[in-house]
Amino acid sequence: MSDLKDFAKNWRILLLLALVMLSFLFIGLNGLQFGIDFSGGTQFQIHLGEKITDPAEMSKITAVLFQRMDAYGLKDTKVTSWGNEFVVAQLAETDPKRVEEIESVIKKQGLFEVTLDGNIIFTGNDIIDISRDPSRGYGFRDLANMVEWHLPFMLRDAASQRFTEAAFHKCSVISYDPSSGYVYECEKTYFFLDRPSTAVIVIPQELFLADRQALLAGNSLESIPEGTKIENLLLNAGVPNIVIKDSNISSAQIQKLSSLAEEKRFAVVPSTIDQSTKDLLEGLGFELSEISVAANTSIPWIWEVTGAQQIISLGEDIANMDKASVDQAEKFSNLVIRGFAGDADTAQSELRGLATLLESGSLSVPVESVSKETISPLLGESFLFNAALIAFVALLVVAIVLYIRYRYLQLIIPMVFTALSEVILILGFAAMIHWNLDLAAVAGILAAVGTGVDDQIIITDELSRKGKAAESGSLVTRISRAFFIIMAAAATTIATMSPIIFLGFGLGKLVGFAITTIAGVIIGVFITRPAFGEIAKRVIKD
Repeated sequence: MSDLKDFAKNWRILLLLALVMLSFLFIGLNGLQFGIDFSGGTQFQIHLGEKITDPAEMSKITAVLFQRMDAYGLKDTKVTSWGNEFVVAQLAETDPKRVEEIESVIKKQGLFEVTLDGNIIFTGNDIIDISRDPSRGYGFRDLANMVEWHLPFMLRDAASQRFTEAAFHKCSVISYDPSSGYVYECEKTYFFLDRPSTAVIVIPQELFLADRQALLAGNSLESIPEGTKIENLLLNAGVPNIVIKDSNISSAQIQKLSSLAEEKRFAVVPSTIDQSTKDLLEGLGFELSEISVAANTSIPWIWEVTGAQQIISLGEDIANMDKASVDQAEKFSNLVIRGFAGDADTAQSELRGLATLLESGSLSVPVESVSKETISPLLGESFLFNAALIAFVALLVVAIVLYIRYRYLQLIIPMVFTALSEVILILGFAAMIHWNLDLAAVAGILAAVGTGVDDQIIITDELSRKGKAAESGSLVTRISRAFFIIMAAAATTIATMSPIIFLGFGLGKLVGFAITTIAGVIIGVFITRPAFGEIAKRVIKD
């Protein structure tokens, strides 16, 4: 009974018990948040089109990709670089439709350009504001047989001036109506996303003619107005093209391709093109980019290849037809991107995707490919159960080994209690800061507890010395000597793990391992080890 009173008066033991209770409180109130390893989710492996040697540029790329996924309100989102040409993105989302929508956003470079008469009049970098305010026109509305969406945006002053000058008087009078006045036909602006500026398009004549007819017919769902000419699309895309007849490339075309190979990296071809043409293009030095031909013939292949998003005619007000000179022209900085979809869900997806791309900005390099793997919540529950089982078995084995070593149950129980307390304190810390626990974090907890058991053995051995070793000092001196070793080992661990946290460029999940290991070591050195030392002194003294 006196021993219990002595323990109850010791502030180190009281501190441990109070913090254990506080940890239970945090866990109960906030709960433990688990990463995708346990709760399920999706991991994307993003292969960049070029190697990145500048850490600052890679950091900017990961920041852009994180902003794109963060715009969807996702939890447990992590984006880290891996090497100099890969980025790994993790998110706690397994819904196939949602994952597909996110994948379509992250695999785009996001280079937005608007052209008129083949000239770029503004880009995504010229947009200073994307409005998601319905009062300013953001959103979608139902039409007769489709859904129309609108995305308002604001241009910089310089881009607004450039657009005004480019659009000035770009309308022609085609008739006159006494009731309404002149009727105009205006030139068109072309909106592109990830225009293949470093490529040449090689297209068979049969596909070229089919695309010409599809463009002339128009497709309202793809924002292709009726009467669109393929020549105008290619002019505004600014991508050189070679039309081959019956899979035969003439000597003049080969000569032209040879000169283009000096400045163009890729040759974009339909997946149906013959192998001999592919071999020829590769022999000229091109990297092939094969794009499949859609089964839906109303969507032109050339439309998707050029990255065209929509074609919008200028209005007589935008063209300032009522002004005599460009100096008098009214500048328009608030503009709207308009599109169409077959249903409300598709419209919302397209609208949100484009808004996210424009808000996050473009990547400095294109995305070569994106692969993904999904962890189901059921598999995550299995991971969690196995991790808990491993921890329990490890603690049981440690207890058995310690009992064989010391043969004293009164000393083994405090050791096991201290180890369990350390786990509870780490979990309480994680609940307090809302840290997501993944497999690496759990491994860090086990590593921290393992070092804790090592420290307890050091304390016990130092206190239980016999013979001449025991004469080297009092219990206080010996436990001080033990804590000198413990502090030195803890400092080494912290010094080893800290660079992973602060300079963890491309180290991914190792950051979680480092954080939990350091947290466990600090908790052990300042809370659990001193409390165990007080208990061990009393037990060994008795």
